[in-house]
Amino acid sequence: MAKRKSHILLDGFSSNEDFRSRRTGRNPIVPPQDRLAHGQRLSARYAEIVAHYEERRSRAEPPITKDIGIYVEIIGASGVKLPLDSLDTRDFKLRSSRIQGNSEVALVFVPESRRHAFQDKITRYLERDTRTGQPQHRPLIDSIAEIRLAELRDFWTDDGELFPSDPDQPIWWELWLKKRENENPHDVAQRLVERIGGQLGNTSLSFFDSVVFLVRSTTRQLGRAPELIASLEELRRAKETPNVLVHSSPKEQQAWVDDLLGRLQVNQDASTAISILDTGVNYNHPLLAVVCNALQSESWDVSWPHFGSSQRSNAHDHGSRQAGLATFGDLQEALVSGERLELSHRIESGRILPPAGANNPELYGAITVGTAAKLEVARPDWRRVYSLAITADADGEGGLPTSWSAEIDQFSFGSEDGHRRLFVISTGNNRSLRPDLDHWDQLHYAEIEDPAQAWNALTVGAYTEKTTNDDPTLDGWSPMARAGDVAPASRSSVNWSWRKHAPYKPDVVAEGGNRLLSPDHRQVSDADVVSLLTTSGNTTGQLFEVSADTSAACALVSRQAAILMAEYPDYWPETIRGLLVHSATWSQQMWERYGVLLGAHSPKVAKEIMLRSVGYGVTNLERARYSANHALTLVAQDQLQPFRKDIGAQASSDPTLNEMRLYQLPWPVEVLQQLPSEMEVKLRVTLSYFVEPNPGRRGYRQRFSYQSHGLRFEVIRPGQSIDNFRSFINGLSESAGDYEGPEGDSDGWLLGPHLRTRGSLHSDIWTGSAAALADMHTIAVYPVGGWWKYRTSQDRWLNEVRYCLIVSIDTPDESIDIYSVVQNFVESQVEVPI
Repeated sequence: MAKRKSHILLDGFSSNEDFRSRRTGRNPIVPPQDRLAHGQRLSARYAEIVAHYEERRSRAEPPITKDIGIYVEIIGASGVKLPLDSLDTRDFKLRSSRIQGNSEVALVFVPESRRHAFQDKITRYLERDTRTGQPQHRPLIDSIAEIRLAELRDFWTDDGELFPSDPDQPIWWELWLKKRENENPHDVAQRLVERIGGQLGNTSLSFFDSVVFLVRSTTRQLGRAPELIASLEELRRAKETPNVLVHSSPKEQQAWVDDLLGRLQVNQDASTAISILDTGVNYNHPLLAVVCNALQSESWDVSWPHFGSSQRSNAHDHGSRQAGLATFGDLQEALVSGERLELSHRIESGRILPPAGANNPELYGAITVGTAAKLEVARPDWRRVYSLAITADADGEGGLPTSWSAEIDQFSFGSEDGHRRLFVISTGNNRSLRPDLDHWDQLHYAEIEDPAQAWNALTVGAYTEKTTNDDPTLDGWSPMARAGDVAPASRSSVNWSWRKHAPYKPDVVAEGGNRLLSPDHRQVSDADVVSLLTTSGNTTGQLFEVSADTSAACALVSRQAAILMAEYPDYWPETIRGLLVHSATWSQQMWERYGVLLGAHSPKVAKEIMLRSVGYGVTNLERARYSANHALTLVAQDQLQPFRKDIGAQASSDPTLNEMRLYQLPWPVEVLQQLPSEMEVKLRVTLSYFVEPNPGRRGYRQRFSYQSHGLRFEVIRPGQSIDNFRSFINGLSESAGDYEGPEGDSDGWLLGPHLRTRGSLHSDIWTGSAAALADMHTIAVYPVGGWWKYRTSQDRWLNEVRYCLIVSIDTPDESIDIYSVVQNFVESQVEVPI
């Protein structure tokens, strides 16, 4: 693991300028190889593979499947994307692909009858030209750096560190088999475990083109599988499930709790808290008592107990379940790890739901904010993450602000006291899941619930990695979602009627468990086996319970936010929100969803659907929390005044845009210029700020009518001069009169300036060469309109606004040190002249 380093907080690398608005996917390039040397090397390498395969086949036992062939691993050239379409034809059967370092690696099955085809392609590459004078099959052959005979480990698609180190230690594997015509995959799996002496699990997962079985065996036993079956796609380690712990006896549960308590190290001086606005937290639970107590608990109504209910319902220990996840994460990992666990944050309980019945929905804004205010009065110096997993059906047009969401936006912005606050809110759950429809399609019609549309909140949806079903009472039940996919019960903003002007929601996703589908596809179950383990609402007896869906995801992200707050006490709530989004990425399964969308939509529409389904992706606490030598994050917390009135302007006239800030960053130019030209690097920029809401609904269909102001960022292009960049952004630049259009190359951004403009949080990723990145050292942050500009009676246009700008550089080689170069530059306090 790369050495952890704190992010670098910038000061003194920007300047403000008077401003007036002016306001407009890169195809993979395969670098040519030395044709003769490259072709002959690959030809000889493939001949060796075939010879080795033939020698091994002569000694092997008869295969189980009808087809036989060779599994090969194809390693792409550094920084080059393999043409995967060319590796899934009648000649090749693509089984899986992954990124390894800076190379793409494809696992391919070559049928016995087609094993000559690759050699034929190399021959034509060496001897024949296309009409354009290029070698035949050049995109395929030139993109390949190496080819080798695959081994069992090459089928492994989980984290490499999870691959069994002891070849003779039996474990449960996920065995992924390709569906094939005239072949029963269950028969293949059954015959395989009989042949190798393994054990077949009691359930399977069936997807569009794959079937997954649980198989218990050693690595050595399973190593024979590639020679025996032609349908092997990939291997993963079967995930641990909470069943054993949830269903253990009270005495056993107490023993688990005592063990964990003995390993806990709690910071008694911690002043960072997660304030759970829910049904109340049982602070007498032995695991929750270390982080919560009666003094840290409030109720909206003083007559309500802090926790508990007159109704015997699991719904009324929801707050305690949230608290367990917000404290420990998935409790199962904490219980079974055996490692010491440090807690740097505490839990506050704010009860906003009554012991019986329900609140008047119209009062939820006041109840939420009023309960939060009680917690602040008791401990005014604490830094908080407000965690809210209580939502209600959207009222009227989806995505439109409500009194509840607007109240949260106003409280977050600090309209009354100037104090900013971070809310983490779940999207709400789809409570009407149908077993006969793909959950991805159901997601798009399950609109995000109130108040998760709040602009200033970090809205959390759910995804899942939980696909293991080892519950014998659910034999034959299979998960609805594949590992890495959006969770079945999550919600989206794809069909919001107000989506043209609404923020992308959710912002991020986190683990929310899965759902199981009955063998006849008529029932859906929220079984324990695909849920997360957490604390119950009991003080004794049944101490463990499960949680799932977007409530669980919300608690996990709240925990991440609190850890960041404790790590960086000088960071603003806007910054914490920005860092979590900045760390998020789409999973492989999400990218596959995007690929399918491209078949039916334009790239712009496909990207917007993804952003409204899974946001910016799965959060990564490690990346949000730390930089490394090869992965640098710069953080600038700044402010500007977006509007002004010129001297002598009439009192009734609207203000105009006022200023922008220009950052010329401490950039590791020399290091980047020395990197190989073919190395692909990434730049990520995130801009996070809070807006003051317009609480009235009039005019919501008009642009900029809800938010007080908007901000945007723009990055200088490779090959663009500073003067041209200024003129491109700012109509008041000195060279604006000579401006004839932007210089440089604008390609490489995932979203681009037109898609990254919704809401009050904007993030985008650029991918390209290190040499091009060396030129991208200047960023502008500038204002756009908002209701402050048009409603002048309260002089809001005089206000300054805060924002956080986060910039990261990621290089694939961990031996490259860009961090130290920038750190030394910043510490020397050398201000670069603009």
